[in-house]
Amino acid sequence: NILREKRLGSNNNNYEVGGSLLLPEYIDAAIGTKNSLRPNDSVTLYNMNLFIQRHSQLSGLFFQLLTSQYSNERLKLSKELLNFLKTVDDDLQTFTGPYLCGEQFTLADICLYPIMERIAVVLPSYRDFWIPPSLSHLLCWYAAVSVRPSVRVATADRSDESMKTYCFERRNRREYLIEVYECHSRNEDRVFRDLNDTRGSAGYNIYREYVDEELRDRRICEAKSCQKCVIS
Repeated sequence: NILREKRLGSNNNNYEVGGSLLLPEYIDAAIGTKNSLRPNDSVTLYNMNLFIQRHSQLSGLFFQLLTSQYSNERLKLSKELLNFLKTVDDDLQTFTGPYLCGEQFTLADICLYPIMERIAVVLPSYRDFWIPPSLSHLLCWYAAVSVRPSVRVATADRSDESMKTYCFERRNRREYLIEVYECHSRNEDRVFRDLNDTRGSAGYNIYREYVDEELRDRRICEAKSCQKCVIS
């Protein structure tokens, strides 16, 4: 049995240090040496591990920005994330080739891509944060990884089995990610769990209904200038 990675306490949005590398390492060991995701030469292997370590804070920054409910804090975190992405862009200029370690696709790319996908898809919807065109090396890397056959399979639209198993309603990959992270953007992941554990079902995300009702009530209050219940 494979133990699931866990987030730290509810007041800490960072994941365990190095936790994001555990599953890719397992996959690399499972597929064997024929299609290994580890470089053969010691220098490139060192660079791969250095990149993984250097970029390990990216998921923490993503979740801090996504879950923050304060505009001043969001502005600060947006600047921190942008500076971090500039570092990644600089790293991609180190070697000639579409990937972090040059021409070889490695664990460094696998560790970085999932969180970059969420930054590119989720943050524009909830935090008005986009990867600027000036980070051209990062965008070219993202495009190169996105078209790899294995990545296209992993990021395909949801299967019928997934639709029949989980409460999320969207099949399209981008729409699905936006739906998944909506509760986190409102810092209501516990509300999401409680609602769907008690009243949700496969293909029916009752949290969406809850949000729609709240927004409708907000509009009614604002239209009536109801000072007691207008949400600022």
